[in-house]
Amino acid sequence: MSKLKLKQEVLDQLESINLLPFNKAQIRITSAYKSGQNHWLQLNDIKEARPAIVAATIHTLHSSYEDVARSLILVPDSEIADYYLDLFNQLGNHTDLRVWTAYHGPKILEQKENIYFGADVVIATPKRLNELLNLEGFNSAGLQTFVLDSADQLLKAGNISFTHRISDSIPYKQRISISIKNGKGINAYMDRFSYPFTSTTLE
Repeated sequence: MSKLKLKQEVLDQLESINLLPFNKAQIRITSAYKSGQNHWLQLNDIKEARPAIVAATIHTLHSSYEDVARSLILVPDSEIADYYLDLFNQLGNHTDLRVWTAYHGPKILEQKENIYFGADVVIATPKRLNELLNLEGFNSAGLQTFVLDSADQLLKAGNISFTHRISDSIPYKQRISISIKNGKGINAYMDRFSYPFTSTTLE
């Protein structure tokens, strides 16, 4: 099996909350993120991808830098956003990374202020991030990686127009789409926004 290549501090945090060993799919996701290349990763269970995404993000960013976000994770709902935030808090508590969520519920002006005054990672739902874009509350100029969690859901009616607008507004940087196997619409999305890209089915 391939070795999980992450900073020792990240490995220690993963072990402390019983998330090791990573399975083959999680190791592949970590490697894909670290490669800087565009990927569409298809899994039976998307939940498996999230610890790998968070660990790879912390490994890559390591510490805070300037004020604009370097990683954007788009999610379909607040529950998944909070799950990511909890993982970042647990796995990144040895860093000073600034991680913020943006979804309906909390006041949008408070979310705008939090993100505006310093963010390394933003975890957002499509509709709320679009609202922040309308308020000039999100600056994508420094983005290095854009992750679509549950991309098949983000490209359904109700989300697809927001997801496309966000994708149009950010620089040509690494895009990672994570979906169930054979998720609809993702191949066309990746062709449009991420060409060239690698499509991989993970067992």
